[in-house]
Amino acid sequence: MNPVSDRSGIVLVDKPEGMSSFAVVSRIRKILNIKKAGHAGTLDPFATGLLVIAVGRATRVLRYMENDSKVYRAVMVLGTITSTGDTEGEIIGGKKPDESELSALSEGDFGKVREAVMSMVGQITQVPSSYSAIKIAGRPAYDYARKGQEVKIPARQVTIHDITIGKITVEEGTIAVEMTVSCSKGTYIRTLCEDIGNALGFGAYCRSLRRLRSGEFTIDEACTLEKIEEMERSGNTSYARDEAEAMRTLPRIEVTKKEAQDMRNGKKLDFSCFKDRMGSVGAVENARVLAMCGGQMVAVIYEEETDGTILIREERVFT
Repeated sequence: MNPVSDRSGIVLVDKPEGMSSFAVVSRIRKILNIKKAGHAGTLDPFATGLLVIAVGRATRVLRYMENDSKVYRAVMVLGTITSTGDTEGEIIGGKKPDESELSALSEGDFGKVREAVMSMVGQITQVPSSYSAIKIAGRPAYDYARKGQEVKIPARQVTIHDITIGKITVEEGTIAVEMTVSCSKGTYIRTLCEDIGNALGFGAYCRSLRRLRSGEFTIDEACTLEKIEEMERSGNTSYARDEAEAMRTLPRIEVTKKEAQDMRNGKKLDFSCFKDRMGSVGAVENARVLAMCGGQMVAVIYEEETDGTILIREERVFT
C-alpha cells in the first residue's frame, strides 16, 4: 500500500446526482490517497454541481468559506408535491391548476407566478425539509427520514439575494419554472420551491438543482470525479488549487518579513503600524483580514481593543 500523501489544496468537484457530499469527499480521499479532507457546504444527494473540497492542511481554511454565498440553477414544478421535495420521493399531493386557473396563472407572461417567485427575495424564514442534508445530532436529516424517524428541524433565517427567472412552460397540467437563485449559506432551494408552491396554493417540488457558484469558485472551474482520477493517474495535478484561493473573499494586506515572523510567534502588534494598510476594513466590527508576505499566507488577523489600546491579533496562523 502506498504511503498516505501529505499534499494540500482545494479541489473543485462537479458532484454527480445521487451521491452524497460525504461520499464525494471519501472518493477524493481515496483518489488522492490522503487522510484529511472536508467540504465547504453540503449538497443534497439529488443535487449536482460545485462541491468545494479542502484536502490536507487546506482543511484549516474551511471555516473561512462557511459563510460564502451560493448560486443555484433550479427547476420548480408547480402543481405537484413529493414526499422529499424533489424527484426521489413519491407524489403525495399538490393541485394541478384547472383550465381557468391555468389561464389566470399564464396571464401577462405568468405574471402571478413571477410575482410569487420574486416575493421570496430578501430575508426569509425557512424550515428545511426532513429529507435535507442538514445535520441533526451529527447525522443528516434524510438519514432519520428514510428510517421513518421523526426529528424536529428548527426554522432558520436565510437571505435570497436575487432570483433570475428563465423559461416557464406548461407540462401536462403543471407549470415548470426555471430559475437561478443567488442566496446566503444554509438556504434550501427545495424548501424555497415548496414555499412558492404553497404561496400560490398549488404546491410545488424541485425537479432539478445544480450549484453554479460557491463564494468565488464557479462550476466552470470544477472537474468530475472521473476526470480527477484520470488526471491523478497521469500525474497531472492541475485540478488542485492553492489553499490561498479559498481565502480570496477576504481583504488582504502585505506585511514585512519581520511582521510575518512576529505574527507567527503570536506577538501582539500595535494597530498604528497597520492603520494605513487596513484602510476601511477596520471600521467593520470583527472584520478579518488576510496578511500576506511575498505571496505566502501569514495569518488571518483582526483588531482588538485592550485597555484602551488597539492591537492586531492573529486568529489563524499559517506556517
